[in-house]
Amino acid sequence: MFRAQAMRGLATRWGFQYIGPSFSGWRTSSSRKLTLPLSFPHRPVQGRPIRQVWNVIEGQQGGVSVLIFDSIIGEGRGMYCTFFACQTELNPFGIDIAPDRVIQSHGWTALYRDRFLQIPWTIGVHRLDGHLNKLRLGSVWEPSC
Repeated sequence: MFRAQAMRGLATRWGFQYIGPSFSGWRTSSSRKLTLPLSFPHRPVQGRPIRQVWNVIEGQQGGVSVLIFDSIIGEGRGMYCTFFACQTELNPFGIDIAPDRVIQSHGWTALYRDRFLQIPWTIGVHRLDGHLNKLRLGSVWEPSC
């Protein structure tokens, strides 16, 4: 509930749309499951499928489509994973992103962090806000080397 409220606030601050829903545990009814854009890779991390998504935020920043969401990836119990994705083949996140990782697939570049057996999100709202601010300023589009 607190994460959903914080994610709604993030969406509002940046003029994005909070699609939801809030996290409702490991088991959700099929009516509460959301789908991601068809162009977003559905097996983005080492071939593990995205099994469940929540706290989905969509918007535009600096002319780029942005998609932020919490998820469970993988089979069985799976792993929590938060994604911050931009619909671009260029890496807008720069090279100093530790402890996060970057993947690029199907025209998307996504920053993500996964965890095993932890809280149901892995990138805090403050850090997401910082990444959005970098996109707004355009500083991440400049060469990092």
